[in-house]
Amino acid sequence: MRLFTALCFDEKTKNALFSLSEKSKTFAEGNFTLRENLHLTLVFIGETERKSEIESALSEIEFPKFSVDFSKTGTFEKGIFWVGTSENRELENLRKTVFEKLRNLGFEPEEREFVSHITLAKKFRPAENFSFDEIEKNLPEKPALINRISLMKSERINGELKYTEIFSKELF
Repeated sequence: MRLFTALCFDEKTKNALFSLSEKSKTFAEGNFTLRENLHLTLVFIGETERKSEIESALSEIEFPKFSVDFSKTGTFEKGIFWVGTSENRELENLRKTVFEKLRNLGFEPEEREFVSHITLAKKFRPAENFSFDEIEKNLPEKPALINRISLMKSERINGELKYTEIFSKELF
């Protein structure tokens, strides 16, 4: 199965992010992320059947709850449209902790620079009148509480990408 670790959001935050995504659709085309799939990826794992080992490693993590602020939007190469968070030491430290736990299990997670973001669309093509500044006026105003780490399964069901939380570890 295809796995990754992520931070999932409460319903209010998902609604705010989805609303931002919906507003973007009026000025762009692309494959927009389903509301239920909105998340922040910590570490991508890939194809593995070692689910129980990963769950065990994640269950050992002791980390306090924290909040993230949404501060900007942008695009990556290959047409990824995203909303990013403000710089956050707790988020960086949690990601490093998860990364090291997975590396100690023998996984080789990607070591590229971590850019804290939530993907809103893939194959994103903005119209000429698209304005990041205008979209950013609709960023979620309140910080999102991060209170658990999730192990997610990625799969295609009836041609639709679906992310399912299969394990979570509560933060204290």
